[in-house]
Amino acid sequence: MMTIQLGENSWLLIGMMLLELLLILLPALIFSRLKNQSFTAVIKDMGFQKNEDLLIKIISGLGFGILFFFLSDYVIVFFRDIIISNLFGDEFVEYAQEGAISTAPIQPNFIQLIFLIVLQIIIIGPCEEAFFRGFLIKRCNIKLKLIYSIIISSTLFTLYHVPPFLVPLTTIVTYFGYYFTFGLLLSFTFIYFNNSIIPGSIAHSLFNILLMIM
Repeated sequence: MMTIQLGENSWLLIGMMLLELLLILLPALIFSRLKNQSFTAVIKDMGFQKNEDLLIKIISGLGFGILFFFLSDYVIVFFRDIIISNLFGDEFVEYAQEGAISTAPIQPNFIQLIFLIVLQIIIIGPCEEAFFRGFLIKRCNIKLKLIYSIIISSTLFTLYHVPPFLVPLTTIVTYFGYYFTFGLLLSFTFIYFNNSIIPGSIAHSLFNILLMIM
């Protein structure tokens, strides 16, 4: 088994990034039909509405994105190299890494790199935050306590990044803590800023961009 390299073809990666629009379009379409609400109203409720204190949210998002980037190495070392490696052994971790999905672009040209960065800003961050935070947390919180809503959102966020139908169980177990931690951090950011997806979207996008270019 080898690591799934989605970044070998940058144009294919760009096309796949555009598919993340479905994270907001499909839930909004389904929910609007089920609840007899307008499609536009559901989209707005996912976080696409006017925001107060916009500058503060933008600056906070940039700060969180940089913080998450510097935390990421410590988080992955803690879960993968300390907890999982000690519990299941180095061979387990090696097999998990071989089964992982890599979205890092491999030798993109300048135009492709610009496209990838722009799509991180306008598609990846906003769409994932709108669905996993703006939609899931708010909808779950209608029936469940907030903490349970956050856990559900963060769990689904994790499984989205290590999908069970594409990667082996070893990969899910090894990287679950890593993605779940950032799911929690982004959820807390969403809650702290009164259900605004702007700080989380900016932090999420910047975090991905820094991982991509550094």
